[in-house]
Amino acid sequence: MARKKNQQDRINESETFIAFDIGLKRTGAASGSLFTKTATPAGTIVVNNGRHDWVSVDALIEEWLPDAIIVGDPQSSDPHLNKAINRFKSHVHRWHKLPIIDVDERLTSSAANVSLEQRGLSQQRKTELRDQVAAALILETYFNSLAG
Repeated sequence: MARKKNQQDRINESETFIAFDIGLKRTGAASGSLFTKTATPAGTIVVNNGRHDWVSVDALIEEWLPDAIIVGDPQSSDPHLNKAINRFKSHVHRWHKLPIIDVDERLTSSAANVSLEQRGLSQQRKTELRDQVAAALILETYFNSLAG
């Protein structure tokens, strides 16, 4: 008789991921493949009063059909941010039944700022891309943690 797969089995077999850098104004998303161990910015979701646009979140997940979701953990003491992160994870778990993996994301926004600054983009364009690039860095951090 075949054994039912548990959450860890599903994570171990995952190949396609979406990572989210959750914020109180914007949430950046990036998609990536374990095969290539690369991540690509995939969009920004507007957050109003700590509430995500769930239609946009769901559409992104349905577009990429990930095997698992990576959520950046800022290790913050901000109760508003922590509530937004927990609400996000609850929504994904309830509606998509995907494994959720927390990844330490401290300094990813700073690294995203440095990366964008080096590209010579306008301030508006940097603001548009910052959270997506941070999400890509979160996903690459996860991929790097699997090596070795």
